[in-house]
Amino acid sequence: MAQPRYHLDGSSDDSEGFEGPDAYLDGEDRDIELEIGNDDLSPVRGSRTTISQLLHSLFELQNSDSSRPVAQPDDSVDGRLEPGTLTFGDILRLSRSGGTAYSVDEFDEEEEEEDDDDYDDDYFTATRHGSVPWHEQWLPPHREPQREGLELLRGGEFGRVTSYFKAKKGIRNISRIFLDRSSRRIGPEREELAGDFIPNSNGIAVASHPANLYVGQFSKDSSFYYTCSQNFHLYVYDMTAPPSSYTGQRRGARRPVTSHWDTNDRDHETTLKVLKTIEGRQGSWTITDSHLSPNNERIIYSSITPIVYMTTTLDSSSAQTPIRFADQNRRNNFGIWSCRFSADGNEVIAGGSGHIFVYNLPANRKTVEIVAHADDVNSCCWADSTSGNVLVSASDDTFLKVWDRRSLGASRKPSGVLVGHTEGITNVSAKGDGRYIISNGKDQALRLWDLRKMKGSDEFDRLPQRNYRAPGYDYRYGHYPKPRRSAHPDDCSVMTYRGHAVLRTLVRCNFSPTETTGSKYIYSGSADGKIHIWSLDGRVVQVLDRAATLPMSYYSSGPEMQPPKRSRTAVCVRDVSWSSTEPVMMSVGWDDSRTGGSIVARHEWKGLSKMSYSLEDWTEKQRAEGNSSRIPEQYMFEVKSPKRPVGRFLEFIATMTVTDDTDAQLFGFPPGYFVIRSLATGRVWDVSADAVEDGTEVILWPEKEHSLIESLRNPDANNQVFFIDTSGALCSRASGHAIDVEDVERLVLRHRRPISKPYPNAYSHPLPQLSYNPKTREISVTFAQNPEYPQPRNTSSAWRRKTYVLSAVPMPKPRSLVDDASTFITSAVAAPLSFFSGSKNVSPKATPEDVFSGEIDLAEDEVLEQDRGEEGEADDSPELIRRLRVITIDPGDPQPEGINARRRRQWEILTLRTTPAQRRV
Repeated sequence: MAQPRYHLDGSSDDSEGFEGPDAYLDGEDRDIELEIGNDDLSPVRGSRTTISQLLHSLFELQNSDSSRPVAQPDDSVDGRLEPGTLTFGDILRLSRSGGTAYSVDEFDEEEEEEDDDDYDDDYFTATRHGSVPWHEQWLPPHREPQREGLELLRGGEFGRVTSYFKAKKGIRNISRIFLDRSSRRIGPEREELAGDFIPNSNGIAVASHPANLYVGQFSKDSSFYYTCSQNFHLYVYDMTAPPSSYTGQRRGARRPVTSHWDTNDRDHETTLKVLKTIEGRQGSWTITDSHLSPNNERIIYSSITPIVYMTTTLDSSSAQTPIRFADQNRRNNFGIWSCRFSADGNEVIAGGSGHIFVYNLPANRKTVEIVAHADDVNSCCWADSTSGNVLVSASDDTFLKVWDRRSLGASRKPSGVLVGHTEGITNVSAKGDGRYIISNGKDQALRLWDLRKMKGSDEFDRLPQRNYRAPGYDYRYGHYPKPRRSAHPDDCSVMTYRGHAVLRTLVRCNFSPTETTGSKYIYSGSADGKIHIWSLDGRVVQVLDRAATLPMSYYSSGPEMQPPKRSRTAVCVRDVSWSSTEPVMMSVGWDDSRTGGSIVARHEWKGLSKMSYSLEDWTEKQRAEGNSSRIPEQYMFEVKSPKRPVGRFLEFIATMTVTDDTDAQLFGFPPGYFVIRSLATGRVWDVSADAVEDGTEVILWPEKEHSLIESLRNPDANNQVFFIDTSGALCSRASGHAIDVEDVERLVLRHRRPISKPYPNAYSHPLPQLSYNPKTREISVTFAQNPEYPQPRNTSSAWRRKTYVLSAVPMPKPRSLVDDASTFITSAVAAPLSFFSGSKNVSPKATPEDVFSGEIDLAEDEVLEQDRGEEGEADDSPELIRRLRVITIDPGDPQPEGINARRRRQWEILTLRTTPAQRRV
């Protein structure tokens, strides 16, 4: 049977059996036949190809004549491939079968049996915990480029085609682009330079709000950013200047003479410049949608009422103009969910409660009202950003309908219908060219549509069945039932993108900016707290985790750091916006902790120099860590079987003697200079205040210099560099002094001192030995004498049986006024009562029983590691410093159960080198 030929417009010669991408959940979607170039990727029915056969064919193919035509596999044989007959389709079949010898027929049969199961009782909660997320198990995202997406990338409608072919050939060198512009009449395009720069950082908080934010968008020129919150406040932020340093503000509300709390700015903190604060009119529940006029001077917002309000964005005026969509002569109990300005700014389109409205601003009257959908209209947009003639509405009835503005009042039927979603649609967004739009659905699918492939109104009316929604499903409860179908049987969408969670709220989606990326990326928020970015070909190219967003005290454009280790609360990302001038995203996330509210985060594109390592550093680090973890184990035993096949490196190690004095004096540390980083906090060892005085404490501090190449490092960062001297002592590079342990807990610098009697004493004693275990990544301390000074009179050797390990100390946020309110009230009431009762208000001395019973507060570095509860695990203080302590472990003490406690004891050794790592050519 001849394969149908696909054209660039998406049509095919054999279109009768085509039901759209991902039409069903059975085995058919796994047997999609891709067509890339002239390769025939159709699977061979009945063949059983194993990994060994494919590898054998690959090796034989290297020696075969490239000019010889490749023979097609023969169905008559037993599936064994002849040398030189390996095709890309064979590799594709192997990847689908997971390396087993299953045939395609067997695989389809198993999938069809699984599809017959009922789904009524199968629910997966949308949570980050669990072995396999439900969206990965039922609706996995694409791992390979899809044919439809590749055709769009090559078609020229989504950015420059030359950049796509250069990327395919591996040409991504920006310096080469600048060097080549001398041969051009016009310099490189902006998209050619910034098209591949995708925001890759988990973000830093730039604003916090006491209420949930439902909208957060850039202006068209990205000069400002605005948010709309559930308490009906709108904030406009200046984006022309970078965020300022976080200083914090005193919390608490002001109580005016009217006895009403003034909550305008209470609990609103930001490092951005606030251009304007708009106190919106009270509506129903929240502000659901907003939109800027084409000149960015006006803004409209809806709040599930029949009135949409319009106000200015940048001037000082507080006037708000109501746009009333309700009729005065009849009762109206509907609400507006979405609103949009027209292309010329003279009309407002609104949708809600199944209706679509058009309001003429100069005439100050409603001109169009039609019943468009059978359910709520959650979102609407203009397909063309220039003319504003084509309107798209998205509804909970699972359909998108396309309307011609020029005939909107005369005809009650849409120009076309987009069919594909099986659940309600939360948001629709347009590319702006009048052809392509995307939509987010409660069926956990983001779909790309071509308006030229929509179904006509008459064709839609003839559909035998339209409703394929799951009975009883409500997306607000955070779970999604197992679907029978992944798409409507009459799906006319072009592409489907998966991996995110469209739950709890109307999650939004958008195209990437045309100015910098050519709209070749698609991105969306998600109820799982992540931002998902897809390439147009269907693959997920970036996932940003809002749970790892850093507090406002961090520098947004600085190096990417590990987030503070605290109890991770779930975050729901409703809206995301991508700047049209730079690779920066802004996202709004709902905090599910007890305090609630929302955090606005700024996500930037950061190069490898800001992502902790350069490419050479990362390669060298991986190689060094692999070698350092293997070498010590080879010293512990000898190779008993010389006939055992081992590599050259292992043979060399086996011939080495265990009595190597140089390696024996390193105590697990590498030779030369190195940096010690905490796996729990991301901070590194640092000699406090860059001091060299005796007794200066060693602390944890953010890394000052990220390069591991000696010639590229800043000498001011030498106080974060250490080495092992010839005596085996761990020393600081900046001062050359050794590291000592003071009071059996703190690491300090120690100058060389003469022996004084009685020896040993606190002033003069043997230096402890610090050792690193590459396998457990723990740093232990070995004392030559009892570390307690003055020495106890008894000669007990109990200290020898103890283990001393280094650990980072978590630092929670300081207590607020609200936390201390109960203590203050108790003390204020107790003092007068004690006076009348005649008792003396004298604080008793603390006893050991009081301390162990928890009645006495200890400092964070005084709490035993095994005594920390859940509150003690919090490490969310905005302070940059963290303490470093020596933990004493008795032989009977249990191992730490929490992962945070274990990671606080683990360290990473980063070796400095004199030359960069060699690049692979």
